[in-house]
Amino acid sequence: MMVTLLKTMINLSLYNPQVQNSQKQLLEKYVAAVMAAPASLGLTATEDPAEFWERHVLDALKVVELLPRQLQEAPLKVIDVGSGNGVPGIPAAIALPRWQLNLLDSNNKKCGFLDMFCKFNVVKNVRVMAGRAEEFAHQMDMREQFDLAFARALGKLPVALELTLPFLKREGLLIIPHGNSYKAELANSQRALKELGAVHQESIAYQLNATLSFTVLVFKKNHETPERYPRKSGQPRKRPL
Repeated sequence: MMVTLLKTMINLSLYNPQVQNSQKQLLEKYVAAVMAAPASLGLTATEDPAEFWERHVLDALKVVELLPRQLQEAPLKVIDVGSGNGVPGIPAAIALPRWQLNLLDSNNKKCGFLDMFCKFNVVKNVRVMAGRAEEFAHQMDMREQFDLAFARALGKLPVALELTLPFLKREGLLIIPHGNSYKAELANSQRALKELGAVHQESIAYQLNATLSFTVLVFKKNHETPERYPRKSGQPRKRPL
């Protein structure tokens, strides 16, 4: 299993040339920790570490690599909403130590796993927070405080927009990795974008290998989100904008 993983790791420089050997080793520890975690945590359905490496870790690094170099090198304050097993937040934090990553998820057990991994491996630029985005986004020290936000698994696009955009500063960017069937969702999200104060800036296609292709949706916040958003817990999913 370790040999398979190491063979996969050889290709890491193709995704982010800035990643150093010490960071590669830490990313490998992260994959090993996820693979070794109890199934009851629900961190991944993948049993092959090489598959997890490619589909999750390398995917996160590829998404980060697509960002302009000045953003990669800046000391940004970043939030990963619905972080789950820590992707893309943990790989991004390891690859870009100047970023301050805030991982937010409503699952206490998953947050406990992420917090212990970061503390045990001295990943100092990560803060793990357990709770709902609908509540955290109304806190003064969280609302409109971030330069960049990620949302990888928050459901339909209007829901993801409502749960993430309130965290961003004006001119902040929201990054949503998506499949290639995003156009219909984007068309159905125009009301949400207008209500929440953002615009779709661009869609960037990328490939992980010959068969895996995805799209990154980039949104820019151009004015403050009205105080009523996000709505109370559960409402964004029950009644999407």
